[in-house]
Amino acid sequence: MSYDSSLEADNYFKELAQNKKNIKNAWDFISRTINKALSCQNIDLLLSLIPYIEEGDGTHAYKHIGESRRVLRILHIIELEVKYGKIPFSYYCHTMQELLEKYLLTLFAFRRLQFRPSEAAVSEAVYYLSQNNLSVFAVFVITKQDLIIPDETLYEEIIRIHAKSWTASDRELLTSLITN
Repeated sequence: MSYDSSLEADNYFKELAQNKKNIKNAWDFISRTINKALSCQNIDLLLSLIPYIEEGDGTHAYKHIGESRRVLRILHIIELEVKYGKIPFSYYCHTMQELLEKYLLTLFAFRRLQFRPSEAAVSEAVYYLSQNNLSVFAVFVITKQDLIIPDETLYEEIIRIHAKSWTASDRELLTSLITN
């Protein structure tokens, strides 16, 4: 059996055209819900989007809107943080734009630490990360899910940056997560 990428692309674009309205409605609902939840720091409302995106009408947005994948990652980070009594990743974010910006800036900071394009870039990354207390869960999910291909040196640097705000248990948990 041969693989026909043009047929797959044709099917994808047909589905996109047929579901355009459902995709837009799902994304609008996700955006409105996140903005409403963040405006009043309602974590339960925020987390109510997980089943909507994974199993409900939100799957339309998930399949066709790239940002929705990051939104779902963020929601899973927050879910873990709440479960383990950590400050949610969404803390200090009042809009979906701020939440996505925090995620992307964190991702870029990790990439600067890993690829070290210049000392100034590394210094900016260290400063940004030291000013934004991240949970072990945020570090693990972002480094594992967003095409970083982390190594031991990156994790050691992140642990060093967060040494003042992480407990010994946090450091042990990250070590356990990355070695499993």
